Amino acid sequence: MKNILIISEPRTGSSNLLKSIASAYNFEYQFEPDKKNKLKIKDKYVVKIIVDYDGTKTTEYYLNLIKQFDKTILLSRRNIEEQSEAFWALLYVNNGQHDAKWNINDLPKDLKEQKSYFDRYNKLISQKQMLLDISKKCNIKINYYEDVYKNKKLLENIKLDLEYFE
Repeated sequence: MKNILIISEPRTGSSNLLKSIASAYNFEYQFEPDKKNKLKIKDKYVVKIIVDYDGTKTTEYYLNLIKQFDKTILLSRRNIEEQSEAFWALLYVNNGQHDAKWNINDLPKDLKEQKSYFDRYNKLISQKQMLLDISKKCNIKINYYEDVYKNKKLLENIKLDLEYFE
């Protein structure tokens, strides 16, 4: 196994997954390097990127990137409402600090009526669509936050899949 790519939507637990995989296989990791144009494809690395972060990348960009990795994990979240709240909190409660804690009580009562929430929700819909397109074109199934962190199945399956490459 040379390297692993995680393509995810925001607020799916991908940072924890990135660090867990890197630790389990003694790999280094790159946290969203494409945001700063610092993506370097190296052996023994796990790379996590957020799908269509800035609205400039096409499905083809991801398809070409996938070809350069031994293993690709696609990660989404089924509950878009909770994901949207977490995405909004990331930007407006936690000032962009991805690992900062927040509480549902930190959200404004009228959150779902705010334009900023609506904008985050719509962004997630477009990201979900792009991840689905990538999945279909590459024949890679999408894994879901709810399965990874509630059932712990993905971590077990990833370990089995990765051992196949060793």
